[in-house]
Amino acid sequence: MTTAIISESANAEAGPSTARFQPGPSTYHESSQFRHWRYSPEQLAQIRSELNRKSVEVVARNQDLERKAQIELNHNPTEPAPAAAYLSVDDELLLLRFYCIQVSKICRHGFGLPEVVEATAISYLKRFYLKNSVMEWHPKTIMPTCLFLAAKTTNYPVLIDAFIPKFAKLQASDIIDTEFLVAQSLAFEFWVRGADKGVRGWFLEFQQEQPSPPISALQAALPSTLLALSRSRLTDLEFTHTPSQIALGCWSLSAPSIVRNFLDWRYSTLPTAYNMSQERLLEILEDVKSAIESVGVDGAGEAEVDVKGVKGVDKRLRGCTNPEKTPGTALYLQRKQRQEAQEASLRASKSLKANKELADRDMVFGDVIQTDNNNKRKPLSPMITIPSPNPADKGARLEEGGMGIRDEAMGMIIGGKGLKEVGRSLEEEE
Repeated sequence: MTTAIISESANAEAGPSTARFQPGPSTYHESSQFRHWRYSPEQLAQIRSELNRKSVEVVARNQDLERKAQIELNHNPTEPAPAAAYLSVDDELLLLRFYCIQVSKICRHGFGLPEVVEATAISYLKRFYLKNSVMEWHPKTIMPTCLFLAAKTTNYPVLIDAFIPKFAKLQASDIIDTEFLVAQSLAFEFWVRGADKGVRGWFLEFQQEQPSPPISALQAALPSTLLALSRSRLTDLEFTHTPSQIALGCWSLSAPSIVRNFLDWRYSTLPTAYNMSQERLLEILEDVKSAIESVGVDGAGEAEVDVKGVKGVDKRLRGCTNPEKTPGTALYLQRKQRQEAQEASLRASKSLKANKELADRDMVFGDVIQTDNNNKRKPLSPMITIPSPNPADKGARLEEGGMGIRDEAMGMIIGGKGLKEVGRSLEEEE
């Protein structure tokens, strides 16, 4: 199974693809994660650079509109942020890494959620900021939403009433208002294949495949491997490498001799193992290890970030956030008022249309008959009772050509000569 998973496939530098679906060498290669969230390092750099540039243009334009809105609403106008205040790509990544670390702390110490929720929430957060900039959506708002959504999609849901108290100054409406935005940015692709299963898979393969597996050394290296796995989530490895490559790189960090001996033995028995040469696989592992080692750690081996630098970026971000999406700004209030007016107008238009359609349905059989109170007519009774006709009575007689008894007061009612002649033969008619 690992042989198929670790394969880079023919398209090692794959990015989001619109090509027709083709079965891959493994289930991972057939997943939406590989087809839509796989990039080369150069592609990632280009995507982030272009997103940052466009966001700066949008924020600068909206800050000018904010000043005009402040004047219209009689607020004290503020000066737009200078060009030097806008965040760079590195600034955005620093802030993003800080909030990814917060996901881990909240999952482990706030809720006690399993590792799959933590890994999925971090992936959601990183994917979201490949489509959006922190200058438009602050991570302090998006991070809780990603975690709340990840708990649901991994089948470990948390009630929102129990979720909100774990965050300062967070309301249920903050989650509800951004949940669809996050899902939309993820293209509604909620499944994430992490490297955690790969770490355990390699652990079993090291024991089962080799003639004399170093079981004690593997068990001793497992905690360090899991720490390396946690650090790997703060990198771009999930966008550039397969889960099993990341997992093997984590083992190579904590137990390099075990991995090297295993690969030497594997390639000696099967030169075409893993659909690549041993030299190429070792190059990939070096790339994975370099990315993981770039994440700083504290004394306990946990990932850490430059908190002072994060505070500086966050302070600058307050002056270059998109005012259109920041509650409380003049532009936000002005556009919200316009939106509410448009919605009210739309509701009124729909109500008028509905009333007209209802009136049209009532008029299918014509207008309502108006009665004249001064000249009332008694409605005809549905039942008419007539006394049996008396032949001696000169007021009732049989009509020769009729079909009933004609009464001078009530006209033709029932019976008659015509009915008596029904059934006569043609000879009798002649």
